[in-house]
Amino acid sequence: MNEKNSHCMNKVRFILLLCLLSCSAAVLAQTNVALVRLDSLSRSYAEVYGRYEEGEFRDTWQAPRMWSAGAATGSVRHFDRMSLTGSFSFDQTEGYGMCGSMFIKPGYFPIDVLEFTPGRKTLQTYAFDGGIAYDLDGTWTIGARMDFESSNLAKRKDLRHANWRLDMQVAPGVMYRTGGLALGFSPLFRKVAETINAEQIGTAESSYYAFLDKGLMYGVHQVWTGSGIHLDEAGVNRLPLKEYSYGGALQAKFRDLYADFEFLRTSGVAGEKEYIWFEFPGMSIDADMRYSWTRGDSRNNVSIRFYWKRQDLDENVLEKVNENGITTVLNHGSNRIFSRSSWSLSPEYENVYRDVLKWKAGADYSVYDGVSSQMYPYVYVQTLTEASLYAGIFYRMTRFLDLGIKSGYSRGWVSQTERTVSEDSGVQSVPFRLQDWYDRQMEYRTASRIGASLMLRYNFMNGMYLETDFDFVMASGLEHITGPYRFAAAIKAGYNF
Repeated sequence: MNEKNSHCMNKVRFILLLCLLSCSAAVLAQTNVALVRLDSLSRSYAEVYGRYEEGEFRDTWQAPRMWSAGAATGSVRHFDRMSLTGSFSFDQTEGYGMCGSMFIKPGYFPIDVLEFTPGRKTLQTYAFDGGIAYDLDGTWTIGARMDFESSNLAKRKDLRHANWRLDMQVAPGVMYRTGGLALGFSPLFRKVAETINAEQIGTAESSYYAFLDKGLMYGVHQVWTGSGIHLDEAGVNRLPLKEYSYGGALQAKFRDLYADFEFLRTSGVAGEKEYIWFEFPGMSIDADMRYSWTRGDSRNNVSIRFYWKRQDLDENVLEKVNENGITTVLNHGSNRIFSRSSWSLSPEYENVYRDVLKWKAGADYSVYDGVSSQMYPYVYVQTLTEASLYAGIFYRMTRFLDLGIKSGYSRGWVSQTERTVSEDSGVQSVPFRLQDWYDRQMEYRTASRIGASLMLRYNFMNGMYLETDFDFVMASGLEHITGPYRFAAAIKAGYNF
């Protein structure tokens, strides 16, 4: 290979690296695949990896130590009037000494179920997406995209459980282009479902307990087979949850200015058939803007993202009625027991110098508000604020060796107030809270911490690469979490083509 071609191959590999490590203009095409036609670079990659993580600075549901391994591949191909995108990934994770939340993605749903016996958990995740975009003429482009992810989780020790989770999104899209202006629109449909099957195989001197979190760690703590937990009830031997989202996204590009606005309305239920224990409606807004410009040999990008979400939790009042040996369920209405809302703002600046250097810096600021009113007349209000700063640099040291360094600092603040809406209710008891777990969770969210990561990548002549990653976090001022450190190491091998 001559020097000119070698330089070009290095440049292509570096561009691909930037595409994989950061957001770019192509982010707009993730929702509306029609916008992929604004890009002309075809690229593909395939990768296998292994990762190990350990440390006591962790959330209540995380493992003290864990390992994962998997593979991923993705491609964008452009033709005369058509573009194709697609990716596939598989990941298997083994976590040891795990307990706490039984869900695959804790915090996604407004309710949670906790168990308290540490044991090994195995998580398998399959994900793929595919999209097609077609130019009708020089002005209009149509397309369609589907994203699919399926996960299976199994705990190997009583109280053992098996989970299945589905996350699927369908997004047709259209784009109009004229001159330097491009406008896009894509209707969105998303379905998220998860089911928990719990069981006890061994015999124990005492029963296993579980906790149903109905918001801010207020809820029901009892034997896992109790009717208040909903893991094992007559008529339903599992805990199923479903959430449907409908909405749309608007995209705009004018020369070097990009913008994306997405709105979703959601509706979800916990239970099935006549056993609908909870309903959780909500809505969200996701807005992103990016401006790029070139000065000399440098490419500059400034972006800002705003995200807002609100979700309510309504508990239905159900009564089982037995007539002539037939059990029916009556719904006497519902009570709003929990509401949560959050917003976040994330600005970022990045600079790319030729094909050898990239650096970026940014911040994240988010506010979470929760209101729990599980038991009249008591109301609990929580405000959680989190802020972080980060900076990173990616440098092509030689024709074959890439170096990446990133560091950051974050911390949070939490406040809670409680009040009664009536002094004459006659209620003497207060809602039960899993206080020690709440304290650990809030300490993890608010603790001051610094983090650093290091990446080394060796690029072979034929597009293959070998990469190692190291991550380290150190927190301070801990009272409830047993240790201040957490680290991770990963190795990857891949091929860019």
